[in-house]
Amino acid sequence: MLRAPFFVCSLLVCAANAQAVEFADYDYSRWSQEVTECDRLAAHGRDPGHVAPPVTRAGMDKEAAIAACEAAVKAEPDNPRLNYQLGRAYGYSNRGDEAMPYRLKALGQEYPQSLFVIGYLHLLGVTIGQDTCRAFELWQKAAHYRRLAALVALPRHYMNGDFAACGVEVPDDDLRAYLAEAKTLSSDYYVGMLIEELEARVSAE
Repeated sequence: MLRAPFFVCSLLVCAANAQAVEFADYDYSRWSQEVTECDRLAAHGRDPGHVAPPVTRAGMDKEAAIAACEAAVKAEPDNPRLNYQLGRAYGYSNRGDEAMPYRLKALGQEYPQSLFVIGYLHLLGVTIGQDTCRAFELWQKAAHYRRLAALVALPRHYMNGDFAACGVEVPDDDLRAYLAEAKTLSSDYYVGMLIEELEARVSAE
């Protein structure tokens, strides 16, 4: 899939951009993995860092989750998992402005789930300024840490032209690398179908 370059680059820069994607494992062990009441009431099933059984939005006792997560964050203010979960509880309670400081605290630690979620919010312009290019940047970091949603969403939105105004180029080999990594992380039938369709688009365009 050939695309016109957005700028003329030096041989060195172009060679660097052509390198294969490098993935890394996020070190969740830097923070306590002890299950708290916040985890029991607000864990997200698609958060790779969750340590308790997942709680759906509909099944969450939101006021109890807020109280439990506020206490947990007070005890461990730098733990990105707990900050993310407090932000989640506030967000599900339609208290987005109160959620953002905790979501951004987790983002500051490059917490993979927060990287994807804040990128998604930037893409939509929900509770934070609309910024498609910032969404791309955050999703690229989330994909680096093997966050499944970013590994699939970034290639899809890129091939749809959603990042065209950002002046970014993602080589076909990188798109394939993201999708191949996503395959290793999910056995979901529908996710697999989407990945196969995206892989076919990379080859066909």
